[in-house]
Amino acid sequence: MARLVGESGSVAGKEWRIEVGVTVGREAHNTIAMPDNKKCSRDHCKVWKESVGKYSIADLGSTNGTLVNDDKISRQPLVDGDEIRIGEAVLRFVLDEDEKPKKKEAPQRMAELLRSGAGGDAGAAADAGPAAKGAPGAAAAGSAMPTIEVKQRVLQYQKKSAGGSVAGWDLGQASSGTRWLMILVAVGVAVGLFLLVKSMIAGG
Repeated sequence: MARLVGESGSVAGKEWRIEVGVTVGREAHNTIAMPDNKKCSRDHCKVWKESVGKYSIADLGSTNGTLVNDDKISRQPLVDGDEIRIGEAVLRFVLDEDEKPKKKEAPQRMAELLRSGAGGDAGAAADAGPAAKGAPGAAAAGSAMPTIEVKQRVLQYQKKSAGGSVAGWDLGQASSGTRWLMILVAVGVAVGLFLLVKSMIAGG
């Protein structure tokens, strides 16, 4: 529940709870009567509750007007701590704790987690030392990066200096079975060439 607290003038030191609404004026029928306030109209203004935590104030066509935080108003919502000036009197609008807007704890908690996470990463990097900072791939050590692994490659294309490409045998990257097959093929070719040359010599 909210309340109006008198700060100066004839209302100083008094307060009124706003259960539904209150009226302010010089006449005695008002909730807050100010018979000695010469600049206060007979029915000066009213303050009422619209919903939980929401209150408004409206001027009732007073002669000298109603000021909220030194601004003349006709009607507007009130915020906790607003100063209401009515002639020579000043009232303070105070909103009780049970009606104040609740703080959004989830975003605040998330911000704290983000801050603590960033601090933890920075501390780990500092503990790792300059060697870890400068090591290639150190930044990606903690994340799963897709890798392409070539398990077997028989032909390797190498670019010739004059242009074009040539196919060469890369036995170092072939499997053991493939290497033995290549060796047998090479031996067979060599034997065949030897026999061919031998037969040509014999025939000549």
